[in-house]
Amino acid sequence: MAELAAIGLASNILQFLELGIKLYSKGRAKYQSVSGISEEDEELITDTQRVRSLARLIHEGNSIPDKELIEVHLYEIARSCDVVATALIDTLDELGVGTGRNRRWESFRKALRQEFKKTEIEKREGRLRNLRENLILHLVTTSSNRQSVTLTVVQNLKGQNEKLEAKTMTKLESIQSLLQNTQASDANRSIEIISHLDQLAAEVRSVQRQQKILSSLLFSKIKQRHIAIQEHHKATFHWIFTANKTQFCEWLERGDGFFWISGKAGSGKSTLMKFLATHSDTQAKLQTWGGPRRVVMASHFFWSAGNAMQKSLTGLLQTLLYQVLKECPELIEVVCDARWKNFESTHSDPWDDAELLSAFNELSHQNLSSLKFCFFIDGLDEYTAGAKRYHGTFSELIEVLKAISSSDSIKICISSRPWNAFNDSFGQGNWNLQLESVTKEDIRRYVQDELTSDPHFQHLALRDSRCTQIPDTIVTRAQGVFLWVYLVVLSLKRGLSDEDNYSDLQQRLNQLPDDLEEYFRHMLQSIETVYWDQTTRIFRVAIEAEQSLPLLGFEFLEQEMVDPGYAIRMETQPLSAKAIAIIWQRLKKRLNARCRDLLYVHDEAGEVGLLSFQVDFLHRTVRDFFLDTNVIDEIFRQRPTRQFNPHLSLCKMMLALSKTLDVNNTNSEVFNHIFILADSLMYYAWQIEKNCLQSSQDGENHQDQSRPTEAFNILDELDRSNSELLKQFGFHWTNLKDSPKGMFQEYGQKTFLASAIQSRLSMYVEERLRQNLAQLRQKRGRPLLDYALRPTMVTPLRVLSLEEGPGLRIVKLLLDFKADPNHSVYVYDGKTVWELFLEACFQHAGSGLDIDNNVEDIGATIQLMISHGAKTPCSLKLDDGTVVDITDIVDRLGLSTYQTGQIKQLIEQNGSKQSVLSWITSWVS
Repeated sequence: MAELAAIGLASNILQFLELGIKLYSKGRAKYQSVSGISEEDEELITDTQRVRSLARLIHEGNSIPDKELIEVHLYEIARSCDVVATALIDTLDELGVGTGRNRRWESFRKALRQEFKKTEIEKREGRLRNLRENLILHLVTTSSNRQSVTLTVVQNLKGQNEKLEAKTMTKLESIQSLLQNTQASDANRSIEIISHLDQLAAEVRSVQRQQKILSSLLFSKIKQRHIAIQEHHKATFHWIFTANKTQFCEWLERGDGFFWISGKAGSGKSTLMKFLATHSDTQAKLQTWGGPRRVVMASHFFWSAGNAMQKSLTGLLQTLLYQVLKECPELIEVVCDARWKNFESTHSDPWDDAELLSAFNELSHQNLSSLKFCFFIDGLDEYTAGAKRYHGTFSELIEVLKAISSSDSIKICISSRPWNAFNDSFGQGNWNLQLESVTKEDIRRYVQDELTSDPHFQHLALRDSRCTQIPDTIVTRAQGVFLWVYLVVLSLKRGLSDEDNYSDLQQRLNQLPDDLEEYFRHMLQSIETVYWDQTTRIFRVAIEAEQSLPLLGFEFLEQEMVDPGYAIRMETQPLSAKAIAIIWQRLKKRLNARCRDLLYVHDEAGEVGLLSFQVDFLHRTVRDFFLDTNVIDEIFRQRPTRQFNPHLSLCKMMLALSKTLDVNNTNSEVFNHIFILADSLMYYAWQIEKNCLQSSQDGENHQDQSRPTEAFNILDELDRSNSELLKQFGFHWTNLKDSPKGMFQEYGQKTFLASAIQSRLSMYVEERLRQNLAQLRQKRGRPLLDYALRPTMVTPLRVLSLEEGPGLRIVKLLLDFKADPNHSVYVYDGKTVWELFLEACFQHAGSGLDIDNNVEDIGATIQLMISHGAKTPCSLKLDDGTVVDITDIVDRLGLSTYQTGQIKQLIEQNGSKQSVLSWITSWVS
């Protein structure tokens, strides 16, 4: 609206000036005239009437209350014109004598003679010409400035577009071309151009909004699993597009719903899914299904060894939605309607399942006459709801997939192991494929290209023809398991490089078990005893890590064996690119010797410096093998190794890594790394506390009571080192992290203890408060109790293992330390901690989110708060004006009958106490 107001005012001023100059110029010519009225004279009178109208419009524009809507220079010109216009209106008002044409002209000419001398007319005309020149200069400058600013924004958006891979580049280049070819030469053209520039600027803002919403969907590991899947052989899997082999082509061209690819562990499902999701033939055949409508493909690869986003429903939905919207950015306004309308306050907020499902619901039910969608989702069996292990029925995942595919415009290709839950849901129709039954020729081709084409093998085969039997033996024994073939070929090629003969190769092959788990045991047993202490440490931290670890972390793991306190003592010093490269070369060899190909190093896309090289399990089955068999403990009993706590080692590793970050480059990625490492450290410290508390509850003697104390010291050092590194910001470093959904206002008052409360570090919080209880009273902004009651936090780590309910143990601890449940919080308009908690309970209970996991803790927290003096009855006024009290909230939460009864009994007891107190007070008075 501001742009429109400015353009309208400028246009009115320009017309006024042009007509005013014309009027004075003709009036000056008529000053000496004695002739009667002519056609030209009639035009002059018409011009005066138009000038009168324009002058009034300028006066109205000049009286706009909010002057910020209009550029300052334009406003000054308008004010000057207003003075001239006012004088001119006064003059013209005096011309309204008589009604006849001759009388009107005579009156006008007479008035000119009476009102002005010739010099006065010239003076006023000159003033108008000066104002016009100023206006032209202003408009040309304004159009140039707007053009320059908009071009800069477009250029920045193009750079951001490359990161997002969004299909907005053509539009941006078109806008850029229009801007570059826009030139202003006169005032009329300038007004037209400014109007045009404002239209282009509005388009740019729309693209900017699209990109920011896309950025909110993008997370750091969104491509990691897709990139990490190894393409074992470029010639494999083409058979799937052959009609007589499978029904997959028919499904692509004419089918709907689901196509299920099942297969044994290690059979190549992920490799096939990556092949299908990226192959041009897939898109071509899907277009037959799409007909005149464009078919958009998107994919997600579950990864149980990855972070929470790589193995959760949130990660699945966010990945698919991101890929769809980057291909079709025009859908963002429609599909993300609420976020688009409330853009300024919500565009960067984390997405939750409810909002993501709402977006897919919009996508499913939109009348998208020009689009259809096909999704490829790999590894349903690797879905773990964000946890390390999953023991559910997969019903929540399957229900969501079925809801999405219910649209005629959406179909989904899925892959998984042949587990009952998936067989029951997807295995009953014709649209399915058992992978190991059709990959024999693929395996034969792979063995031929990778083994028999090896120069060492060819040279040996010339000397001993029996070598030709080895490929057939591998294909027969493989039973469709590609991973087994890959490992066997790797072992044989290693032998060939050591000049193994046929007998040696055959012996190697005979010793390798057909079963993958037995093969893994064989690989572990082959590791030299001298490395075993390091091997157990490496595998244990890899298993316990919440996501893949940077290669540099294993350098620090080795340092710990020599100096257990290295992380606290080490100096803060960024590593150079040269130092990182040297470490990479050395550690890659050392890891291979100690882990026998079960772990591998890969280059992490989009990462730089110390986080660019990551260590991961060769395959999901390797990690499952360690988790399911306790093989490390078995071998531990056979071979002597030193005791160590993997979670404590991970705490040290995270601290050491944070000290090597280059914080001089303070871009968003550096801050992201700071909080990934800090949140990881706090998560592993929480695991130490949890295990310690569990041991105490079980009546066991904790193996090393010093471990929590060691973790506490590491936490203190993290706070000290990050505070020193980021002191230039003038507030505590934890305030650099965004608050979720704009709900929690910090105003720079957050502390490390508050972050520890959010991370549920109850033992650490207790220890530090006992040392300095004043922290409880001195905390400004949000009280510490509020963090315990509403601990939700944003973390790039996305640790879903930490539930979002209240931290019950810390709530009790703080209440025992005399935290006030009725503390009024000024940053929340004076609401009390108790009221804020009840408000959060009400919102969560009505949001559709699953709160079953922590509903008991919520009920217990309500009881604790009332028992420690929280005000009852307590009523809340909602945004829509509705008033609810605590009993409404308790009923809405769906607590157990017993817990609900206990809470209502406490409320009644409080009410009775207050009634007695009121009676005593009134009686005494």
